[in-house]
Amino acid sequence: MKYIDNLFLTDDEIRTLAIFLAYGIGLGILVGMFLSKIELYFALGGVISVLVSLSKIYIERIKKPNEININKL
Repeated sequence: MKYIDNLFLTDDEIRTLAIFLAYGIGLGILVGMFLSKIELYFALGGVISVLVSLSKIYIERIKKPNEININKL
């Protein structure tokens, strides 16, 4: 069940995902307006932002296990 627990996101991670998603979609719409393909760049911005945010969250999770939680002792 260890792998199932890694699939769930905390509140801070959801906030990070939402911020990256908003910026990615907004940037995709702006680029799409200039290149006259709004739908394509809207979707591309969303996908890229989700991939970047999840990789950032994963890297933060790798760094975090070295911290000791006193409540668990």
